[in-house]
Amino acid sequence: MIPLGRKDVPSPKNDLAQALDTALHRFVQKSGPIVDLRSRVFPLVDELRINLDGAKLDSPSPPLAKVEGETALAFETAVVNVRGRNISVLGVPLNLRMEMRDVRFHKGADANGDAVLVIHRAREGQLVISAAQLNLEEAIGRLGGEKARLWGVDLERVRLAMRARSRHSLAAEIRIQAKKFFARANIDIYAQLDISNEFEAKVSELKCKGDGKLGSFACG
Repeated sequence: MIPLGRKDVPSPKNDLAQALDTALHRFVQKSGPIVDLRSRVFPLVDELRINLDGAKLDSPSPPLAKVEGETALAFETAVVNVRGRNISVLGVPLNLRMEMRDVRFHKGADANGDAVLVIHRAREGQLVISAAQLNLEEAIGRLGGEKARLWGVDLERVRLAMRARSRHSLAAEIRIQAKKFFARANIDIYAQLDISNEFEAKVSELKCKGDGKLGSFACG
């Protein structure tokens, strides 16, 4: 879902590419153009390329808009290619690659009447995200540690294990060793990440188990 921040979805391909580029720049920090739209007969698009190389998503993003009411066809594209090498997400370096084929984008409006683009349908697609495990563990310890220190708790060690449940689902287990004054506890967190056919991510099956009073406090 892409909020365009304007009242209409432009129909000339160059204006649409600029509107998409401006919209994506509100979510990521990156110099230069992001969007390359190739079309011989608009609204049929041959390829939509999104280049996120070196982009940073380290600041809180604007909230995603919700479509109010019905949507209608905006344009169709044979291929959507998203590439991102050395992206920084909350300080974690990672690489991203996504490809979708035969994609229909619908247009709608949010509660303020601003135009929103929605992926209505994609025949097939692939999403690949790669990141070093040590970087992920460091990020969990850093971000979780900032919250934990507000309660006088230090995270001494973080270990992450991930496994694929299916082509669209990933399970993650996080083991944390925490300390508060002289008390220590092991805290185990389990979560499942599912990617829908519309490439929407959903976290489910969130579970937490800890030993002792400190563990119970952390999971409470």
